[in-house]
Amino acid sequence: PAPCQMTCPAGIDIPTYVNLIGTGHDAEAIEVIRRDNPFPWVCGLVCTRPCELMCVRGRVDKPISIKFLKAFAAERALSDRHYHNPAKAPEKGKRIAVIGAGPGGLTAAYYLALKGYGLTVFEALPVAGGMMMLGIPRYRLPREVIDREVAMLEDLGVEFRFDTRYGKDITLDSLKAEGFDAVFLAIGAHQAFKLNIPGETDFPQVIEAIDLLRRVALGDRRIPGKHAVIIGGGNVAIDAARTCLRLGSDEVTIAYRRTRAEMPADVEEVEQAEDEGIHMSFLTIPKAVIGSDGRLTGLECI
Repeated sequence: PAPCQMTCPAGIDIPTYVNLIGTGHDAEAIEVIRRDNPFPWVCGLVCTRPCELMCVRGRVDKPISIKFLKAFAAERALSDRHYHNPAKAPEKGKRIAVIGAGPGGLTAAYYLALKGYGLTVFEALPVAGGMMMLGIPRYRLPREVIDREVAMLEDLGVEFRFDTRYGKDITLDSLKAEGFDAVFLAIGAHQAFKLNIPGETDFPQVIEAIDLLRRVALGDRRIPGKHAVIIGGGNVAIDAARTCLRLGSDEVTIAYRRTRAEMPADVEEVEQAEDEGIHMSFLTIPKAVIGSDGRLTGLECI
């Protein structure tokens, strides 16, 4: 395999699909991508594109735009009504329950449905997508893109049951009683890390970035504060900072403990954040959250 394909976490046959797009065969390119990734449009907008770091063309001038070509082909194929599911295998007469409608659960449902199994996806939230829907802001990943690709699973006969929480509304015993032959758990990783510094849990104005993005995705558009400090240098931190700006914060600062070169966030995301007026404070290590009478007043840093 080519270096780009070796670096792709999903092992997508990148040379083949890039060549197909170059010759105008967008639908065939999508077919190649979906052998290993059922969401080419979503991935083409938000993938961290490690493939481009290894692109051989990058040694000459610039890497091929592997990521955006994926989104381009998916949009073109959908617009031309040529975005189709592969043929399903004969029905096996077996039913599988998938717990969680995030990327993992939806991917399992897609490939199992193609193999001829009956799939039902249970989701605690009222929408499908998981972190694709709740963790990535709409300016990066429009909701309709997720809806369109999730609809492709419904075309395969996958059933969705929303507002259904495992352990509360359903249990392993109730699923067995309903006739399911297997259960796939894809409950996600929605919990944030703690900084473990004094004052972190003492003030309601200290908000987890994951929680902020989830609330906004579900329709809560309240401004978190006029002056917001985001701790961290990854894509979630950048997303939270740019979201605060869109919610109406006057000043947004990212405090990151290392240098700009060591930020794990996508370079393009960092540049766009700076273009929007977000301040970057590097080599800044949070030491304590300061406040009084239940009101946050500052962040002490080294």
